[in-house]
Amino acid sequence: MTAGTGGAMPHILTRLLLVLPLAVLVPAALVPAALPRPAAAAGAEQVLRTDRTAPGHLRPPFRAYEPPPPGHGPRLLRTESRAVYKLPQGIDGLATPDPELSRLCRRGAFLQKIDGFYWAAAPDRRYGVAFSGGANLIDPQNRRQPGKVYFFRGQDSRCSVWVGDQARLMPNHIGG
Repeated sequence: MTAGTGGAMPHILTRLLLVLPLAVLVPAALVPAALPRPAAAAGAEQVLRTDRTAPGHLRPPFRAYEPPPPGHGPRLLRTESRAVYKLPQGIDGLATPDPELSRLCRRGAFLQKIDGFYWAAAPDRRYGVAFSGGANLIDPQNRRQPGKVYFFRGQDSRCSVWVGDQARLMPNHIGG
């Protein structure tokens, strides 16, 4: 050995000692992967895949969701409307507020099919109109009465319903 190579020899031996265990361990780790597997182990691998997640880990809730109650179809928001009554003195004296129908309207059980499709013009506001014959009226509980006209203010949680006699309102009828 020369003086120039004597210092490199321990360095080469150190590398050899580090690489030798890796050369023995890596093939030993690869040998089980190359061996044939028993059928049970193959089935378990198919069921318990860990290489990527799948939506199978999402389970349904503890109880199934209840289907929504049967109801009416969605109401159209905008359409051509028709004025049917002109009330120059307002609704007072021609119709009376009905608290029960107002409550049903707020719950969605007594509504206009199309909000404001038929309407009545009063000096203070415009009222939606539905008729007891079923024109523009959703009434699944059959609360309507023959010969009545229903005036609506709002179609939401603040809905108010007035009931008027159709014969008494005829002088204010303007068509529709």
